Amino acid sequence: MELKLRFVPNAFRHGITEDEIWEVFLNETVRCVTVKYKTSPPDMIYNAYGITEDGRYLEIGYVRETSSAYRVIHAMDMRNSVRKRFKKMRRL
Repeated sequence: MELKLRFVPNAFRHGITEDEIWEVFLNETVRCVTVKYKTSPPDMIYNAYGITEDGRYLEIGYVRETSSAYRVIHAMDMRNSVRKRFKKMRRL
């Protein structure tokens, strides 16, 4: 199944590139962690936490459109507190 991403203009507001977002979703060395962020009618918003090939820790907010298509609504560098939790989750 091929992954499809659509981007809203806000997705790049924090200086994250489209390539970096793809790297987080497709990184096979360090899989991204996805958590349900909040229910915002009509969509459920999820956050994906992951690392780019260059070692940049990113947090990506997205909405599922279908089982293989996502709409990315924001992307930013992980805050330090979130990075600590992410690293802990990766060790489990």
